[in-house]
Amino acid sequence: MTRSPLTKANRRTILKSLSAISAAGMTGLAGCADGGNGNGDGAGTISADEYPAVDEWMTETEIGDAAKLYDGEIVDLREESDVSIDVGAGDDGLAYGPPAVAVSAGTEILWEWTGEGGEHNVEAEADEQIGETDYEFSSGEAEMGDDIEYTHTFDEEGIALYHCEPHLALGMKGSVVVEEE
Repeated sequence: MTRSPLTKANRRTILKSLSAISAAGMTGLAGCADGGNGNGDGAGTISADEYPAVDEWMTETEIGDAAKLYDGEIVDLREESDVSIDVGAGDDGLAYGPPAVAVSAGTEILWEWTGEGGEHNVEAEADEQIGETDYEFSSGEAEMGDDIEYTHTFDEEGIALYHCEPHLALGMKGSVVVEEE
């Protein structure tokens, strides 16, 4: 039997695949070992029952559909110094990932566009939401691409309820709970 030699490109592809599979397996194990949320970042979750304004915003359909990817839990990132949220998450690119987070006052959040789901923005405007938002901010006009970023620093305790203007009707909503350290 004659074996065909692997080309450098095929060998490289196989090695990259094996590395990715190995890293994914280790990340999954790390998430299980720390009692976190299973994504390997060490973050736990907080029940949205503790923040009824968040749960109402994320689940009510009076203004837009219920938030995609939201499961009634807030990802606890209060101990994290670097917090990022994907803009255009989910199978259809019409969600924020994670959709609800808790951070410490003084945390800067980076929203990063995935390039999926069309043009997006990030905005918190009290007159366009159910409940009260303690923050108002906007990334500007909706944009499409995978190299777009927006940052906002949350200096004081409160709740930010935000959405994507073009996709609010489809449930592209998010929330940030800001707690004092």
